[in-house]
Amino acid sequence: MNRAPLLALLFAALPGTSGQALPPSAYATYTFGLSLATSLNSQLMSCFVVKVFEGEVIATEPVTRDQFLQQVRGLVPSKANTEGRDLFAVHGVQACQVRLEEDGSRTIPYCAVLDDLWKLRFWEYPLHVQDGQRVGKGWAEQPLNPSPRQMLLLSGYGLRHPTDLCHGEAMFRLLRDMGDPEWVDNYRKGL
Repeated sequence: MNRAPLLALLFAALPGTSGQALPPSAYATYTFGLSLATSLNSQLMSCFVVKVFEGEVIATEPVTRDQFLQQVRGLVPSKANTEGRDLFAVHGVQACQVRLEEDGSRTIPYCAVLDDLWKLRFWEYPLHVQDGQRVGKGWAEQPLNPSPRQMLLLSGYGLRHPTDLCHGEAMFRLLRDMGDPEWVDNYRKGL
């Protein structure tokens, strides 16, 4: 029995085999991420370029705070910001976005909200400070970690544990919300 005509009929019934192009396979994408875990360079948070495939993080590349800011602002090339846009402006993180002045010059703010990330995790500034320096107060309800109530709030940003990774839109939303005094007040003590 010659099976060639039957196989040809079956093959023709498959999607993309009758002159149609197969749909493109999904590709991994890159975005930016932050963690409340301390970094290797003794910062109280960690910055990353994050590789995501089908909603799951498949790789992370640690970057310094300065590299993170330059890439997110589109000031240097980045695989997580291929269009070179100021993603802080796109996502409404006003404290960090580059400002265009009337004379055409750009003002690049320090982005203090990144330096406040430690406050989400600690009750008090956890590193040793030199004599005469003020010890900052954090927002956590417990000395070394957020309380269960606070972790519930942070879970909305993808942080189910204090050392989890917050990335993409959730990361920008967290940074934007941290600039809202009402959000901070609710985080610190509940309303």
